[in-house]
Parts: sequence; C-alpha cells; structure tokens
Amino acid sequence: MDTLEGRLKLRYTGAMTSAEYQQLIEFLGRQFTEIDRRFADMGGQLGDIGGQLGDMRGQVANMRGQLADMGGRLADTGGQLAELRRDMLGHFDEIYRRFERIEQEYHAITQALRRIEAGLADERGRREILERDLAELKQRLAALQTRIEDIEQRLGH
Repeated sequence: MDTLEGRLKLRYTGAMTSAEYQQLIEFLGRQFTEIDRRFADMGGQLGDIGGQLGDMRGQVANMRGQLADMGGRLADTGGQLAELRRDMLGHFDEIYRRFERIEQEYHAITQALRRIEAGLADERGRREILERDLAELKQRLAALQTRIEDIEQRLGH
C-alpha cells in the first residue's frame, strides 16, 4: 500500500519538524507532478478521442447524405412503380374489356349454332316424313300402274 507514512517513513506524533515539512513538500510536489503528467496524458487521449469523434461526425454526415440520396432514389422508384402500376391496370382493363366482347360473341355464336342445329333437326324430321310420303306415293303409283295395266288388258289395248 502506497501511503504517505510508508514512503516517508514518518510517524506523526504531533508537531512537524522542518525536515519533515520539507519531505512532505517534496513528496507532494512529486505527487502533483505525476498528477499533472497523468492529466496531460488524459488530455492527449481526449484529444485523440475528439479527433476520432470528429472523423465519426464526418462519416455520419456522409452517411446522412448517402441516405438522403437513397431516399430520393426510392421516392423516384416509388413514383415509377406507381406509374407502372397504373399502366398495367389500364392494360388489364383493356384485356378484360376485350374478353367481355369475346365472351358476348361466343354466346351469340353458341346461340346461333343451337338454332342451326334445331333447324337441321327439324329438316331431318321433315325430310324423313317426305321420304316416307314419297315411298308411300311410289307404292300407290305402282299399285295404280298395275291397275291401269290390268284395265288396259281387259279393254284390249
């Protein structure tokens, strides 16, 4: 342990002699000199720290500038994206409009085909009826022809 008594090898018994006083002054002078040296070292270290803080302030200011630039670019990009979105939505609206028109045309074509198919089915039915009637007429005509020939034979022709 570093104490005044240990360094000076003094024992305080009361009043101080001039030699003890002189030793005390020298001791305190050395101590204050050491304290001044330490403060000077600390001042140098604080100066170094201050320089580092100044450098850091410069770096922070530089980073702020870069962030501001990035913010501006992001804002520009956001505006471009909004414009692109509007364009895309406009294109989608046009595509949907065309799809609706195509769907309407599809329904119109489908209905026309159904009418055609129904008409063809009616025509087939009519045709079958006509064919049956024609076959029946042919039979009757053949029967009439046979009767005419019989009558002609009887009459002698």
